[in-house]
Amino acid sequence: MREWFVVHTQSRGERRAVHHLKNQNFDTYLPYCRKQVRHGRKTKTVLQPIFPGYVFVRMDTNCQRWHAINSTVGVRSLVEFGDGPHPIDSAIIETLRSREDDGGCVNLLPEDLNQGDTVRIREGALADYTALLEEISDEKRVFLLLDLMGQKVRVRVPLDNLTKAS
Repeated sequence: MREWFVVHTQSRGERRAVHHLKNQNFDTYLPYCRKQVRHGRKTKTVLQPIFPGYVFVRMDTNCQRWHAINSTVGVRSLVEFGDGPHPIDSAIIETLRSREDDGGCVNLLPEDLNQGDTVRIREGALADYTALLEEISDEKRVFLLLDLMGQKVRVRVPLDNLTKAS
């Protein structure tokens, strides 16, 4: 039976590992998200792996030579527990794939929130303010555009402190 496993890759070697694992007929999955990166005064959106340093591989450990994964270019090792690899729940992969947009990027926001939505801050110094949801960061925080005294101010708040404004 084919199951999903986790592979630990070399630093920034996810794409290289996927390429070489596919050459060995392994089914792979590397989920991406969009992230804004600043360099100097320029900001650009780039695709980055959601789980840096890790790739998912689907295989049948009874039929496929899974030991070959550990010597694949770009791979550090197959994540093992005890005497061999331990499969992960396939629902994890299904959930990630179901949240992909048309470009293949996973939407990290809760299903009821999207970029551009008007949201309400639940608690804290900015409680009950409404703002425009601009982007989500890696640390489960979101950037909002808040209208304060006639000016748009960019603020960062925890994702779990938001509700969709009605």
